[in-house]
This record gives sequence, structure tokens and C-alpha cells, in this order.
Amino acid sequence: MPFDGFGLPDELWLLSGAVADFVRGEILPVEEDLPADAREIPPAQLGPLQAEAREAGLWCFEAPERYGGGGLSAFQAVVVTEQAAKHRFSFPLPGAGAFGFSPPVVLYRGSREQIERYVVSTIEQAWSSFTAISEPTGGSDPARAIRTVAVDAGTPGMNVTTVPVLRDHWSTEVSFDDCEVPVENLIGEEGQGFQLAQEWLVRGRLLYAAQAVGVAEEALRIAVDWARQRETFGALLATRQAVQFAIADARVEINAARHLTWEAAYTHDKGQDARTAASIAKLFGTEMGFRVVDAMMQILGGMGVAKELPLEHWFRALRVSRIVEGPSEIHRYLVAREILGAAATGKRA
Repeated sequence: MPFDGFGLPDELWLLSGAVADFVRGEILPVEEDLPADAREIPPAQLGPLQAEAREAGLWCFEAPERYGGGGLSAFQAVVVTEQAAKHRFSFPLPGAGAFGFSPPVVLYRGSREQIERYVVSTIEQAWSSFTAISEPTGGSDPARAIRTVAVDAGTPGMNVTTVPVLRDHWSTEVSFDDCEVPVENLIGEEGQGFQLAQEWLVRGRLLYAAQAVGVAEEALRIAVDWARQRETFGALLATRQAVQFAIADARVEINAARHLTWEAAYTHDKGQDARTAASIAKLFGTEMGFRVVDAMMQILGGMGVAKELPLEHWFRALRVSRIVEGPSEIHRYLVAREILGAAATGKRA
């Protein structure tokens, strides 16, 4: 049987190229004009970007077309996400909101009224949403540890406070005091929330892996440009073996992470169980991204840690990415459990 290679469909190449062009031509100039201590694109600048993206058909990539989204499959989404992530504030959301906010996939299993109220409105009005999945009882074991169910923002007894963290995008703590949630807010059947969340967890992990590939690729490009121009002791940095090896290692790792991510996304799109493949992609991708950005910062020296370049933003965000969407240790455990079977839980074969 002849082998036809790994070529992408023309329409996917065109879409990913359009996203790359939008990032370079529209998002980067806005970010470059922001102060060094900025943590996000302000609403005054984000609004026009969203209008341009919507006009160009680059809107809510993963949301179903019937609700006004792009309707991308998991594979299409990871290819596009890689390009969308090549800018300063690309974590946790590539485009920093410029491409809209796709609703969590669990909402697509809601009633017609819930879909109209939350899904359609989120896409049409560029609302943002969040999923609270960590609690005092545990975060890495949601199937058994989580007790809270969803409430609308502003519900009496619901309090939201910001938790400053390492990355630009800060976390949020939500507390509930005698909140009453109407039964019509229940999505699916009672007690089946974790099963509904499984698809969201897989896609979320794939997108984090794709983001890491995108920023690592851009960090490599920045370092290569620097090494070709910067001289030390009368010679270009590009002639130094240490620099050459760091760049070569980065290329190998980026390629490996990309293919792991593509494989997992393709498996998911075929309707097969992609949970382990997604764990492998997320684990390797985020740790690869952290290593590559760190190595490229080293090549740039003092400029590598300067806030005028995006590398230090990515470095901090990638450090957090090794914890969110499941810490690396949890994914190692999930992969090991898939290999070892019941023995991983102490049971003899």
C-alpha cells in the first residue's frame, strides 16, 4: 500500500494560515503597544480585535456551526491553536479572547433553553466562562472529590475573589454560602457530571499541548533569529556548538510533541477512547514547552528575561500549565495505569 505522507487538507492549511496572519498582523501590534507590566489585552483593544476576527470568520473555533461557531474537530482545533498561540498573552486562551470564547462542551448536552441561554449567548455576545474543578477536598480526583454544582454568576451567596499566581492570567476562588440553584440549571442527569466532563477534559488537554507546541515553535524562531545576528568574542552565536545543540534539541522535541498531539486528536475524532493519548500529549507537550522556552531564553541571555519579549511570559505560563488540566504526575499515573492495568492499584493479575 503506498504511503501518502502526513499532508494536511488544503482548507485546514488555509485556515491555520489565516489565523497566523491575524496573530501577526492584528494581535501582535496591539500587544507591542501595551506597557511591560500588562497582564492581558484590555477590553478597549480587545473589542475591535474581536470584531475583526468575527468579520473574518475566525470566531469560536470549537463551538458547533449551528450555534455560530467554527465547528472545528479536535484535530482541526489543535492545528489552528498552534498558530493562534504565537503571541504574548496566549495562555490560557490563544488569541487572548480575540477569537471569542467557545463554551465548555458540557453545555452542548443541556436542554434547548440552556443552550439558548448560555451557549448561543456566549458565542453571540463574546461572553467568557470558566469551569471550577478544584475544591478543598481535591482537584486531581474530580470523580470522587468534587461536591459543588454550577451556579449563575451573581447568585446570592456566591463570592468570587482573585488569586494572584505566577502567570499573567490569575486564578479565581469561588465560595458558596447557602446558594440555591434551580433544578432547571442541571445539565444532564444528576450524578453524571463527571461523565459529561470527560470529553471536555480530553479536548482541554489537547489544546494545552497544542498551545505549548505553538509557543515553543515561536520561541525557537526568536532564538534562531538572535543567534544568526548576535556576535560574541568575534563570532556569531550560531557558530557555538552549545547554541546549535540547544536549537537542534528544541526542534526534535517540538516535532515529537506536535505528532503526539495530532495522534491524540485524530484518535478522539475517530470516536475512540483518547484519554491516555491526550494525557501523553499534555504531559510531554507542556513539559517540552517549558524546557524549550527555558533553553531559548538562555540563548538570548539578558534579553531572554526582558518583559519586552514574550519568552518570560510564556515561561511563567508554561510552569503553570504543568499543573492545570491535570498535573504532570497525574498524567504519568494515568499512562502507567493504562500499561499496568489492575496491578497499578495493588491488585494481582
